[in-house]
Amino acid sequence: MSALAYPTGSEVIQMLTDAMERAKDGSDKGIRSIHMPMKRKLEALEAASPMVAREMVRDAVKHLKVSSVKGETWYQYFRAVRSWSRYANAMCIAHFPIDTTELEGYVSLHTNADTAECSLSALEKVQRYLRIDSRLRTKGVQEAIKGIRREQKATHKMDPITSQLLDKILADTKFSTPSKSLLREFNALAVLSYVFLLRTNNEALPLCRGLETDAPHSALHDVKTSKRHSSVFRFQQELHIVLASRKSKQSGEVLTRGCTCKATTVTVGWRSMCPVHYLWPFIQNTTEPGRRVFQLTYPIVLENVKLKADRHQKPVIGWGTHSFRRGAAHDINDENPDLGVLLRAGSWTSGTFKEYIDWSKVQHKGMTQVSAVTDE
Repeated sequence: MSALAYPTGSEVIQMLTDAMERAKDGSDKGIRSIHMPMKRKLEALEAASPMVAREMVRDAVKHLKVSSVKGETWYQYFRAVRSWSRYANAMCIAHFPIDTTELEGYVSLHTNADTAECSLSALEKVQRYLRIDSRLRTKGVQEAIKGIRREQKATHKMDPITSQLLDKILADTKFSTPSKSLLREFNALAVLSYVFLLRTNNEALPLCRGLETDAPHSALHDVKTSKRHSSVFRFQQELHIVLASRKSKQSGEVLTRGCTCKATTVTVGWRSMCPVHYLWPFIQNTTEPGRRVFQLTYPIVLENVKLKADRHQKPVIGWGTHSFRRGAAHDINDENPDLGVLLRAGSWTSGTFKEYIDWSKVQHKGMTQVSAVTDE
């Protein structure tokens, strides 16, 4: 099949949009019906001509591929398709199948390695839907991403999203994707990242709901042996997050946060989103055991962090998802002069923590405490 036989980016988006609409009410049509036994489906194929039979099967396969991903997630893939299509038009090349040599140039335009990775994943998913070879991560593409990662500015240098700004972000109902469920996901993700001081992209976003058998004394061992990314579960009055590995702890770590309902009378903002009585019910109601909690993609999260934060406070350096972790570190340091509390909260084992806070304030606190000591 020649490249001209493949659809353009805009045609792919329209195909997926139509498929999602059909998937909403098309599960009982033709051989896709879950109520039709295999025998009758085979009889229907035998009764049709070979060409019609193949079309019926192709339609069923496409339906299942679309149904395998939540509808909101497909909308997030559209952004990557549109971006690649604009690049392809500028270069005067075919949109699909993607030429991996041309893809190196497109990837090189990204300024964030994680965003580039997410764009690649979306394009691979679309090519699989089109039944095209989806192996896009060639050596050249991977080298381009490594180069971006080396040159991009350190994430911990982002401006901090502190408690007050986080409340404004949570109250902001504007969202780049027209989906209330994704807005709720974003808010839950923001609070989890802040309260647990998680790295949003590789710790919070891939979080998985725990299995029914997960328990505090064995969860870390079970997560590592089953090769899971993580496990989130409630035990008594605590929410547990078990990570198979972290940047600072390759051996993994167990994080816990208790119920905060009695600690505050606030009914809005992040303080009202108790880990036990708000975040855990949210996870229970939206996620099956062992499945990922969030369907959001990193580019969507990053875009909305920047848009929402910028609407309420102009940055000095810039906003990023790491702003949640840095903001939590700032707030803990401002509330508690004990550095041990800060180090434990962020799981820091090196001097890196100094780059998350205003070190001059810490030194000032220390000298103030020393000068306050009197002879007895």
